[in-house]
Amino acid sequence: MTKFQKIGFSAFAIKMIMVVLMLGDHLVMFLPEHFPFELRYAGRLVLPTFTYLMTVSLVYTRDRLRFFLRLAIAGFIMLAVNMLLVWTLGGPEITNNIFLALAVSAGLIISIERIIDGEGNAILNAVAAALLFYAGTFVEGGLYTPIIALVFYFLRGHKLAMCIVFIAVAWIYVDMLRILPWQHYQALAIIPIMLFNGQKGGGSGGFDKWFFYIFYALHVWWLFVIRALI
Repeated sequence: MTKFQKIGFSAFAIKMIMVVLMLGDHLVMFLPEHFPFELRYAGRLVLPTFTYLMTVSLVYTRDRLRFFLRLAIAGFIMLAVNMLLVWTLGGPEITNNIFLALAVSAGLIISIERIIDGEGNAILNAVAAALLFYAGTFVEGGLYTPIIALVFYFLRGHKLAMCIVFIAVAWIYVDMLRILPWQHYQALAIIPIMLFNGQKGGGSGGFDKWFFYIFYALHVWWLFVIRALI
């Protein structure tokens, strides 16, 4: 381990920091009249950082299919509850569902790598990759999430190139789609990404695995209900 890695942050620590930034971002998103808009700037770091950490998990997980299915199941559960809340309480569609975005990204990486490694049926793998890429147009963040996931995964051994390409994608994607200029702040996600020390961190229990799944879904639903009630 290098000196730089020793002074960095574990995956668990970075996730906890992102949880705080995400909460601030969503407080403004759901209750804009009560919180300063600047919190949304910091929130731009969250999706790219969680996407990067997902690709790290994909490298080290012992069962990729199980990892993908866990994300997909969490995503469909959240989608169902999102729809139920909107149907029950009214209001705009709940677009927050990072689980489906990460599931699509993970599945796309797995399919492409199977094609590269010659595993399984090449045609089926290509069809799966194409379908997953198309599905990326419907998830939170759109195609931006699977695209940066591919950058993080396949350039993981070349950190400088990974950083340059990620920043370029972050800026080009915003400019091409004419998204609000403050979305450019997502390029700053390179800071927590580069501070990752390669360690998992946290404890060995189920808390580390399930806290982020549970907190993400519950805080979105909680904020939606509060907005609907006031």
